[in-house]
Amino acid sequence: MGPAVESSYLGGLAEIAGIRGLELPWLGSLHPHDEPGLLAALPARWQVVLTSVGYTVAAVARDPRHGLASEDAEGRRAAVANVAAMLAGARRLNDSAGNAVVIAIELQAGPGPHPTSSAGADALAASLAEIGAWEWEGAAVLLEHCDARVPGQSHAKGFLPLGDEIAAIRMSGVDAGVVVNWGRSAIELRSSSRVLEHVQAARDAGVLRGLMFSGVADRPSAYGEAWADAHLPFSPYPGAADPAAYTEPASLLTVPLAHSALTEAGGLLYSGIKFAWRPADASVGGRVEMIRRSVGLLTAAPAS
Repeated sequence: MGPAVESSYLGGLAEIAGIRGLELPWLGSLHPHDEPGLLAALPARWQVVLTSVGYTVAAVARDPRHGLASEDAEGRRAAVANVAAMLAGARRLNDSAGNAVVIAIELQAGPGPHPTSSAGADALAASLAEIGAWEWEGAAVLLEHCDARVPGQSHAKGFLPLGDEIAAIRMSGVDAGVVVNWGRSAIELRSSSRVLEHVQAARDAGVLRGLMFSGVADRPSAYGEAWADAHLPFSPYPGAADPAAYTEPASLLTVPLAHSALTEAGGLLYSGIKFAWRPADASVGGRVEMIRRSVGLLTAAPAS
């Protein structure tokens, strides 16, 4: 995506009612090749959630010892060092905007649990205690729950179970929170109806701070294989003027399910959507319209 296309995309999103910011991927920097251009293109009123999921997945793929929950001291130090770099990036974002636009930093509890040990929560707690002592300029420190490994079942991320993440937060003594990603919980639980179990568990533990909606399919689709973490949009919604417009029939994420999750969650720091769109070469205008309609469906959905 070139600068002009990226600027057009961000400009289109800025015109959508109901959007107050962006989940910005951290890949070792704020932008793969043009940080000043990104800072200039971000709408002034937007808030930012800085997420390390792409960096963490790639780092764990290169070195299975890497991660905030790693029982390997060197691997854990490398992950903590990356978070320090994220903090520096968050400060650059704030400085560019002239105020504290970064409302949260979203971390992941990689790598997956060691098959012969249960010390991942201890390692994660140590990482959180260190990170939580830093000055985050008002940004919340959050763990995004990614799908955990389940015996006899393929996984997308395969990181720590939600219960271990909650335990690590408590052990750390840090005011950290949890973000539930709808699609990744559905992948782990192999169910669309059971995602509420994760929402309720984090809420009841007093740590639920965010809810991200990302669809998934239990069968092959234009987005990939069954249970791929491919960010499918909503399934067609009968109450919409054009039920099939900018939706995906294979998606298990329905508008009523999303609304029930929001209702169950209660007060949150933020909620959002993380949707892909097909075909892969779809226009910027088409992608913006998909997001516009998706946000409209979510915010207009009746309680169900």
